[in-house]
Amino acid sequence: MIKIGVIGPDDSIQRINHVATHFDNIELMNFPYHGVNEIEEILEKNRGLVDQWFFSGQSPFYYALEKGWITEKEGSFPPLHGSSFFGALLEAQMKEQTLLNKISIDTISKEEIETAVQFHSFDQLEISTYPYEGYRSADELVDYHRSLYEKGEIETAITCIHSVQKRLTEAGIPCYRVVPTNLSIRMVLQYLLERAQSRKYQKSQIAIVGIEVIYSTQTLDESHFSYKMKHQELDLKRNLLDIAQKINGSMVQLGDGLFFVYTTRGELDLHEKESVFTTLTQEVKAHTDLDIRVGLGFGVTVLEAEHHVRLAFQHARKHESSIVISVNEDKTVTEILPSSESITYTLNNWGNEWKEVFKEASVSSAIVSKILSLSRHYDKEEITSQDLSRWLKSTERNGRRILTEMERIGIVEISGEEQSGGRGRPRKLYRFQLK
Repeated sequence: MIKIGVIGPDDSIQRINHVATHFDNIELMNFPYHGVNEIEEILEKNRGLVDQWFFSGQSPFYYALEKGWITEKEGSFPPLHGSSFFGALLEAQMKEQTLLNKISIDTISKEEIETAVQFHSFDQLEISTYPYEGYRSADELVDYHRSLYEKGEIETAITCIHSVQKRLTEAGIPCYRVVPTNLSIRMVLQYLLERAQSRKYQKSQIAIVGIEVIYSTQTLDESHFSYKMKHQELDLKRNLLDIAQKINGSMVQLGDGLFFVYTTRGELDLHEKESVFTTLTQEVKAHTDLDIRVGLGFGVTVLEAEHHVRLAFQHARKHESSIVISVNEDKTVTEILPSSESITYTLNNWGNEWKEVFKEASVSSAIVSKILSLSRHYDKEEITSQDLSRWLKSTERNGRRILTEMERIGIVEISGEEQSGGRGRPRKLYRFQLK
């Protein structure tokens, strides 16, 4: 049974509960509020009780999102369409017992309203719109509608926010509320159900944490059996046992300086925000004077997870210093930098046409994906061989070779030149031309 927490005013929650009766595998937990300032406490106290959050509308969802109380993956809300507006307009006409031509409406986009009006040939309506994305305070919306009403520019206000309707009505301004359609609510419930089921499946996946000591050539030559090295390894084991206990894992040593900790993805997700593995590399260095690389592998089976750990190590060994790299079930690679920032790229997101191109190329799709991801990370529309040498920890000559090959197969094009700062030739600027 999937548990979904519903956050919103009482009347919205009742409507959502009515629609949810069509779902046998959803249990709703209701959390009514009177103001958006109550949302933080609701989320903090009940986060562990639900699989997903259903917000009654755009405003409370984006308020929580902008405050950092939730992520986009934790919840959603039913969108409002132009057709929803006509339900509120009809209610206004019936209750006011008059034909209303001058109306104001907030939240819904101007294009959505215009499309709906044109479709129904209601061109005689004079509609003042206040569309917005994200969150706007109730004060701002109340002031907008009140100002138009006091100027005589509207006969009634239509809002998407419960508190705005309440305050305008109390001020003697006719106001009606747009509510999401049952179909819209049903679609979001289905979406949250599928996302929660997918998340539960992911949490049960095998996760393997690989830890490998970065021994220098001198260290290996001098002391394969040195006591100092063995003491360092014992200190490392103590650190790793603490981590294994924290993530409910089982630790296995596979050789000198190589350890695997077996656990599940769900356990790792619990400690995701703690940057537990970035902290581990720092703690190990402080306690043992050893540098380590960490590879995380995820998979449906142990065999798949181990394969992905070894892929992570392949990428990690390209770095001379400590780094944390994960490879998930669809071979998406994430490099977690010392600053706790991350770079994500994929090994197999290229279509069949590009796969054929890469077979004949002297540069791999993984390298190209990484360069593309890094250019987005650093917000660079144009790149140079110097950028590549810095990002890939290689020579500028190698960067030129990679860019020349990427140009040959049609991934980048020359967009200009920049002075190198010395007497040499100017550097070529390249721009991605992928659609």
